[in-house]
Amino acid sequence: MERLTLDAHLSAAAMARHWVCDHCPDEHLPAARRWIAELLTSELVQNALDHGRAPVTLSLTHDDEGILVGITDGEGSGPRLLPQTPQAVDGRGIALVDALATAWGVYGSDDGVEGTDGSHGWPQPRDDAPAAKTVWFHLATR
Repeated sequence: MERLTLDAHLSAAAMARHWVCDHCPDEHLPAARRWIAELLTSELVQNALDHGRAPVTLSLTHDDEGILVGITDGEGSGPRLLPQTPQAVDGRGIALVDALATAWGVYGSDDGVEGTDGSHGWPQPRDDAPAAKTVWFHLATR
């Protein structure tokens, strides 16, 4: 598993996008699907910086099935999928993750909230951040 720690600054989401693409071999995520990984990573990093506590740790692992990206911050409460209306002024980031990821979920340090596909346990927050949560998404190779 590869990790990158980001502080709260204007270029953090852009740095995260580039890092995910640089650390994901083509055989695990074809170029045609990289834009999805970039978009979802950017949305979740920005959410973590806007609503959580820095620093933010970005994790990436990959296998024959695709990639798994986790964003950990120092805030215990996780994001919620909000109903989308044309009048809504926010809440689109998690809606994008829900629509485009193969699966996604939130894992808190005090609970094991399951992902949208019923999966459990990945990734776990850092031991040194007791109030931390990790929002993760899986993106299949195909």
